[in-house]
Amino acid sequence: MRLVNRTLAPNAVEPVDDEPDEKLFAPEGSAEGCASGECLPDGTPIQAPAAATPAPVRVATATVPNNQLDRWKLAVDAVRAASPRHGKSLSHGRFVGMEPGTVRIAFPADAAFHRTTVFGMSRQLIEDELTKHFGRPTKVAEDNTTQALKAAAPSIAEDEARETSARHSAIDARVSHHPAIKSVLRILGGTVEHVQYLEPVREAPSLLPAASASPDDE
Repeated sequence: MRLVNRTLAPNAVEPVDDEPDEKLFAPEGSAEGCASGECLPDGTPIQAPAAATPAPVRVATATVPNNQLDRWKLAVDAVRAASPRHGKSLSHGRFVGMEPGTVRIAFPADAAFHRTTVFGMSRQLIEDELTKHFGRPTKVAEDNTTQALKAAAPSIAEDEARETSARHSAIDARVSHHPAIKSVLRILGGTVEHVQYLEPVREAPSLLPAASASPDDE
């Protein structure tokens, strides 16, 4: 509206301006503004960003051997860790079978000394260590029948002796065919009489939880 400064006579009537009021400001939008979606071209409301999905947490679990022979090898390692001498004697027994609370083994004729150790005065110590490992009272039983000895797999000690022999044979072959050794023998003469073997250090056994290695887990 235009403001006009006029001097009016008494009892005069102010003329009415028939021109419309001038709009000095643009019309206001709705109270909600962009929250209502009017700011978007298609009128689609703004969606809140989705929350990030947390990455799954991986829990490491111990691997439990299902084979009885594998569990027997772990049990022998447990006895070896507690008493190397008694564990060595126990490793000479051939694994025959395993029932709840009992492990059956057989000793070949050439392992009579180790049989006496396991089933003699050291039996209680060995059974105590097996009990700790399996988490329940465990006894060792002897099954030296001909059928059991034939059916049983070679003992741990027999497997280790065979592996050691094969390793030594391979070392002897490499030494005798090494170009430097052959040159020395050709120039100086003589033969290789002795090779000293450096045995690998035996790793500490990784023992499973007692409840997971129970002899009746079949």
